[in-house]
Amino acid sequence: MWTLENERYTATVQATGGELVSLWHKQTRTERLWQPQAAVWNHTATPLFPVVGRLIHDGLWLDGEFWSLPAHGFLREQTFCCVEQTSDTLTLEACSTAQTLKHWPRRWRVRQAITLDGGGLTFRQTVFNDDSRTLPYSAGWHPGFALAIASRPGWWVEFSAAVSGPFFTCDRTLNTGGQQRATTRFALTRASFAAGAVYFGECQRRIISVRAPDGSLALALETGEQPWLALWGVPGADLLCIEPLAGTTDAPDADGQTMNKRGMRHLAAGESQTFTVRLRFTVDA
Repeated sequence: MWTLENERYTATVQATGGELVSLWHKQTRTERLWQPQAAVWNHTATPLFPVVGRLIHDGLWLDGEFWSLPAHGFLREQTFCCVEQTSDTLTLEACSTAQTLKHWPRRWRVRQAITLDGGGLTFRQTVFNDDSRTLPYSAGWHPGFALAIASRPGWWVEFSAAVSGPFFTCDRTLNTGGQQRATTRFALTRASFAAGAVYFGECQRRIISVRAPDGSLALALETGEQPWLALWGVPGADLLCIEPLAGTTDAPDADGQTMNKRGMRHLAAGESQTFTVRLRFTVDA
C-alpha cells in the first residue's frame, strides 16, 4: 500500500491493479470512494485494459488466433510497482508478463499517476506499446463513489455540454443503433441501473456533475479525451460508478474480431497515449 496526504485528503493505493482504494476527507471524516462489498461490488476504482466491458465470446480474434480475455481485461489483477512518489503524486507501473501474453499477444506497459490537490485528485493512465507490432487496446477507469443515491432519492447527473445517449445495456451488451438523441441530464432513479450500466457517447472534454436532491454539487469529473462514459450502480446500494472509457461493452451481435470491437485503439510500436481524469468534491457532500 502507498499513501498520499495533503491538508484535506488522505489517499491510499494498493499494488494489485494500482487501485485507489480510499480517498478520506479529513475535515468531514468521510470516505469519498465506495468500499468493497462482495454482495454489491467488490472493488473501489479499477483500471481497465486491454478491453472494456463484456466480451460475448469471452475473448477476441487477433493475428488469426483466438485469445481468451475476461470482461474489462486483466490489468486490475496485475501487480504494480512504484516508479516515483513525491509529496502529492504517486506514479505506479505494470507491464506485460508471460501470463498476460497468453491472453493478449503484445508487450505493453501501463503507468498510472495519482495527484492529490485541495479539491480532489487527478488520475493519469498512460499506455506504452513495447512491442514491435501495433498494439490494439481499449482502456478506462472504473471508480465507484459512496453517494446516497438509494437512501436519498432525487439525485441526477449533468453534462457540461450535450452528449449522445443514454444507451441502456441488456445482459451486459450494448446496442447503440436506432435514433440518436442528445442529452445534458440523466436522473438517477431506482430503475436507472435495473438492466445494468448506462452509456453515453461523445463525452470528450466534458464535466460530469453529480447533484444531490437539493441541487447541491456532490462531485464533478472531467473526462479528458475519453469518448465514452458509463454510469453504473446496483439497485438499492448507495453506489455510483462514473466510468470514462475509450470503448464499451460488446454489441449483442459482436463477431469477436478485434478490428470490429467498438472503441479499440491501435497504438504504433514504441508509441504511448495518456488519458487524464480529474475529480473534484465539495466539502460537505
